[in-house]
Amino acid sequence: MKSDLVTSLRRALGDDKVKTGRVEIGLYSHDASNMVGSAGVVCFPDSTDEVVRIVRICAEHGRAFVVRGAGTGLAGGATPADDACVISMIRMDSIESVDTSNRTAWVGPGVLNLDLSRSVAGLEPHYGLHFAPDPSSQQSCTIGGNVGNNSGGPHTLKYGVTVNHVLGLEGVLADGTIFRCGGPCEDPVGYDLTGTIVGSEG
Repeated sequence: MKSDLVTSLRRALGDDKVKTGRVEIGLYSHDASNMVGSAGVVCFPDSTDEVVRIVRICAEHGRAFVVRGAGTGLAGGATPADDACVISMIRMDSIESVDTSNRTAWVGPGVLNLDLSRSVAGLEPHYGLHFAPDPSSQQSCTIGGNVGNNSGGPHTLKYGVTVNHVLGLEGVLADGTIFRCGGPCEDPVGYDLTGTIVGSEG
């Protein structure tokens, strides 16, 4: 039952990170597309561990979940169905590390596209660094959403889409298992799992 799911989520995360109010449910039942779904509960984790807890609880209760960035997508990928649990990534917005020499950064999925570019633009020794994929909503869309949709924009003809700028990922599988794929090397040996995940909307 929905109440049991919500109780379990609140026990795991705290009341402030689990919302069932009419306003939240309405806002998170659609993205920027013209599709409208139905959210049952909205969660706001701020760590990978909390994402794992949410996913495992959803699995225990047989409830589907949908991961959401800023909701700026036009394809309906963040639109929940059948009272799914919406996992909003907006609180996971830290830039963990930046390596200017190798022109790489490790960031949370809730980091805004434009904020990443602004944060690295003035760093030595490579002034002018930026995150090249440039959706029209770069001032409000998140890196996680860019990854989910393999977003592009005006700069793609010169620089390529998101998949051309993601070297590695950390993710959570449907059973709550954490995985990492890719890494700092541009062309790692073996299957290109990172390339498979970017654009998968999941």
